[in-house]
Amino acid sequence: MVKMGPPVESVGELGVAIPVVPADAPVNVVDELFRHDRNLRAVAVARREGPWGILTRGQVEYQLSGRLGYGRALHARSTAARLVPEYQLVVAGDIGLEEAADLALARPEPVRYDDFLLLGEGGPRAVAVSRVFEELSARLRHAAWHDALTGLPNRRWLSEQGTSFLASSDPERTAILYIDLDNFKTVNDTHGHDVGNEVLVQFSRRLQASLRTSDVAVRLGGDEFIALLADISELDAQRVGQRVLDAILEPLPYGEYSLQLSATIGLVMGKEVEGDDALGPLDALLRHADGAMLAGKQHGKQRVQRLDRRESDPFARLAQIRRRLAEAIEEDAFDFSFEPVLELTSNSCSDLQARLSWDTPELGLLRADEFMPVADRSGEGQAIGRGAVDRVCAQARMLRDEGRPSRIALDVSPAWLSTGKLAEDVLAALAKHELPGAALQLDFSGRIGLVDPEQASGQLKRLRRAGVEIALDHYGSEQATVALLRSLPFSVLNVAPSLAARVDVDPTDAVILGGVVSMGHALGIAVSAPGIERPGQLEVLRELGCDRAQGPLITESLRVSFAARSEMVCFADEGAPNVS
Repeated sequence: MVKMGPPVESVGELGVAIPVVPADAPVNVVDELFRHDRNLRAVAVARREGPWGILTRGQVEYQLSGRLGYGRALHARSTAARLVPEYQLVVAGDIGLEEAADLALARPEPVRYDDFLLLGEGGPRAVAVSRVFEELSARLRHAAWHDALTGLPNRRWLSEQGTSFLASSDPERTAILYIDLDNFKTVNDTHGHDVGNEVLVQFSRRLQASLRTSDVAVRLGGDEFIALLADISELDAQRVGQRVLDAILEPLPYGEYSLQLSATIGLVMGKEVEGDDALGPLDALLRHADGAMLAGKQHGKQRVQRLDRRESDPFARLAQIRRRLAEAIEEDAFDFSFEPVLELTSNSCSDLQARLSWDTPELGLLRADEFMPVADRSGEGQAIGRGAVDRVCAQARMLRDEGRPSRIALDVSPAWLSTGKLAEDVLAALAKHELPGAALQLDFSGRIGLVDPEQASGQLKRLRRAGVEIALDHYGSEQATVALLRSLPFSVLNVAPSLAARVDVDPTDAVILGGVVSMGHALGIAVSAPGIERPGQLEVLRELGCDRAQGPLITESLRVSFAARSEMVCFADEGAPNVS
């Protein structure tokens, strides 16, 4: 375990008791005190009138050995008071380390780092200025390496010290437990963040109590913790993991509440990642442990999970995404591509569909549907969403400034609605870029049905009143149903790609899609068909009265002209299928 003594809060804890000599004490008496006790740092000089002083060993030795070796002779009749330097730091009562450092630095250079005298209960004490700065440095280092809430080592400590900790043990006898509290978000949402914080503090104590004294518990952030286990067998590592699991299952008291929680723990042994040269040893262990935890979540939670080799790749991939997300958000590593949306009645492409992506060094180019569910589970989805909306608004502003008013559609996570902040965040972005609501369309998957209906409806209605288009994605899939159209104010219906995939070759599919178009129009909702690949599909869509289309045929076969036009007009390239 990382051992840290209690933090030093005041200089009194650093002071060393010293003897007192009267101001008129002969110098040879003071000299004899230092000669008699080689560990004596200083003496306090007590004046009957005026401030006390302090004489350090170094000051006395300098005075008595100076002047070409005649120092003792020159000071034979001197008193202690005459040796006390002019600039003294004498503190009456205890003070904090920061104040002591400021006072020391305010002294002239020759005496800036000399000991100072602390007067208070328990008699006079000498305080070494070097100790003050050492403790301040230790405090800053402790703060940088430890979590402020729980006091556990943090992600930075893990990054800077974790490898050396594991290196002290045989790699085949090292293990990592990756611990994630189950449904912790519900605690915050139901009882508030104060209760959530207390739960984390209590769990951190139980975690430490469940580990061996040689193990290290680390809080990564949120409700995620790890334990580094060195010199341990597989069986003992499993036992430690079970102790941690049992500890969290005990009810957690908080005031009038008694909360019942559980955790899912991923366990990996060092020998299981041997030969993984794409990452450093610690990163490889963490990725596999995180992957094991994710597998445990999928297998029912509340367990210590090992990662089956057959499962390793997909869960390790998810773990890698989780571990890189925070860094990607900080570096704004996400990018966009834009696809034209074809208005079927006018054959114009004034609208665009923004596709969010993330190009990672380890995993290549990731689509939003690969990393956004992970971000939502980790609580980082809102930050990504805010950044995406801001950048889309900036793009729309640029197009309008060039005389090309355009509405840009963007996929938005329903989890953002659950925070209650979506409408506020989106309207703030529109105001920042001086855009009307009509410049933006937000597309939601059928998972919007999992959000509290009142909370979702209130925010979406506010956005609709501002002119923002609200679209339901993948209509016709299992989650995007008629019930959602009844309860939420959608203005656009994006049908599932499977509904339009065969409309030009299967009359039954055409009839079904025609019914969806008719229903949408009856409700005042525009209907859009994605994934269009063939001219025949476009022809049927027009016959059915579908409003919009997008897909490879439009993106690849049509060019978007921005030249001196108030809108972007789609037209066929030479040799490409004619879509008009």
